[in-house]
Formats: sequence, C-alpha cells, structure tokens
Amino acid sequence: MDLQAILEETLNKISGATYVSCVGMDGIALSQAIKEAPFDPAVADAEFANIVGYGLKAIESIDGGEFEEMFFSTSKFLVLIRKINKDAFLAIAISEGVKNLGLARIQAKKAAEDLKKVLE
Repeated sequence: MDLQAILEETLNKISGATYVSCVGMDGIALSQAIKEAPFDPAVADAEFANIVGYGLKAIESIDGGEFEEMFFSTSKFLVLIRKINKDAFLAIAISEGVKNLGLARIQAKKAAEDLKKVLE
C-alpha cells in the first residue's frame, strides 16, 4: 500500500474524519486525504508541525521519553496527531459531535505503523 491509500483508508474508517495528512516535521505534507476541510490544509499542516515541535520541547523538559501522540479538542474539531517516525507525523481532524476518540486512536496507531513501513 502507498501513502495515499493508507490515508484514504484511515479517513474512511474514522467516523467524522474530514482530513488526514502525513506531514514532515518541517510542516510540509507528504500526502493528504480530504473529505472536506473548511480550512487551508497546508497552513494546518505547518501549524501542527509547530505544535509538535513545542510538544517535543515540553516532553524533553520533563524527561518524558518518546513522543507518541497528542490531541486537542475545539468547538469544531478534535485533532489527533500521531508520530510516524522522527521525521513525520500523522494528523487527523474529526468533526466535533461525531467523534469516537478510542477508535480514532486505534486507527491512527495502525496507520502510523503502516506509513512508517512505507517511509522506510
């Protein structure tokens, strides 16, 4: 399976998911799958990379080990970010109100493992 196929499968398996992106730590998407995004996906990817960067600094400051995942919730979206490898992460936006965080986390973990194999 290639990057795009993995992202499309992930997008379709998570109820309410509107956007899934494989993003380099530089904030540039390697691939995206989008149902609908009422935002600029390129800008979102860049900002998510900033958030990951700040998260990595925070993890280091508390000697917290390796980054695995983070998520945050807004009035419109739940955003789940999962590490793929040291150079990339998976970002998923899920519409508020139709989210199942447990299922999304399971699917994100599987997708990140599959993407890691493709990127090796």
